[in-house]
Amino acid sequence: MMTLIQSNQQLFTLGLLLGFMIIFLWVLQYVIIHYGEKTLTQVMRNWIRFKQYFEKNKQFIRLKKSYPKTYHFLAQRFHVQHFYGLPLTLLFIVMAYIVSLFIGLVEDVVTSDSIVAMDYFVSHQMSMLRTSPIVDFFILITSFASTATTCLVVFLVCVICWTIRQRYLLIGLLVATLGSTVFTFLSKLLFHRARPADILLFEQTDSFPSGHATIAVALYGFIAYLAIRFSQNFIRQIRIFVITVFFSILVGLSRIVLNEHYLSDVLGGYLVGALWLTVAISVTEWLTARHKIKWQIQWSTSQIYMIWLSVAGVLIGTLIYANVYQFPLLL
Repeated sequence: MMTLIQSNQQLFTLGLLLGFMIIFLWVLQYVIIHYGEKTLTQVMRNWIRFKQYFEKNKQFIRLKKSYPKTYHFLAQRFHVQHFYGLPLTLLFIVMAYIVSLFIGLVEDVVTSDSIVAMDYFVSHQMSMLRTSPIVDFFILITSFASTATTCLVVFLVCVICWTIRQRYLLIGLLVATLGSTVFTFLSKLLFHRARPADILLFEQTDSFPSGHATIAVALYGFIAYLAIRFSQNFIRQIRIFVITVFFSILVGLSRIVLNEHYLSDVLGGYLVGALWLTVAISVTEWLTARHKIKWQIQWSTSQIYMIWLSVAGVLIGTLIYANVYQFPLLL
């Protein structure tokens, strides 16, 4: 047994990593489903008590009297009842945090910090899997974030949104996809980082950040957000979230296993995708606050069939794309 593990050390490590992620996400799903609503309710109660405490605080009362406009502005930023209050504040905090993480990652990559040494080490380990049967699986996974499949997915989502007469959803969709795509393209031109030496599929673009990882988070994350918003079932919402996270991890992992990107490229792609996903969600919630989007709609049987046919179409299209275009590119 030990001899088998030692001879397939990289494959064994990859299997352990995937197993750990599956267990972690399953536990996370279980905890949120069983304790999420209770915890959220308790947090909201504590938040109300927190606000009441500060409203009675003498220093804040003085601030209110001395600087009424400043106090009103700050109070509005933490208002729970409308989008322009706490939700928008939290979204801006999330965006600022993601930007700071991306800047830190860029600094590490540019200054050849320890993460670059990790990049080379992981790339070397993954190059030993180039003859492994799992390569075929990851080629199929990576095809879901290819340009052709992405265009197909965006087109089908546009058709569905147009059919259910929620056309303002297309604005958020285009912000997520076009914004992240343009940002990634310009970043590649700016950093001009070469791809790993043992690349399996021929690519002409630069390496940092990973476009596939970006689109996995930005596009499929926004679709998951739409599904969560339209769903009225809490358990289903959590399962959609967990499945989307796992799918995004698989896409990013496929870029590393196929040696298309370094580890830091994928992390950068995740951050870029998360940034534009947050922007797209903010725009969509803003449109919702202006009553441009209705989430509680009656789904007809034909519309539900259209969604499932679209899912089947993406799966078939991706499979065809992988076999016709991706597999012949193997070096």
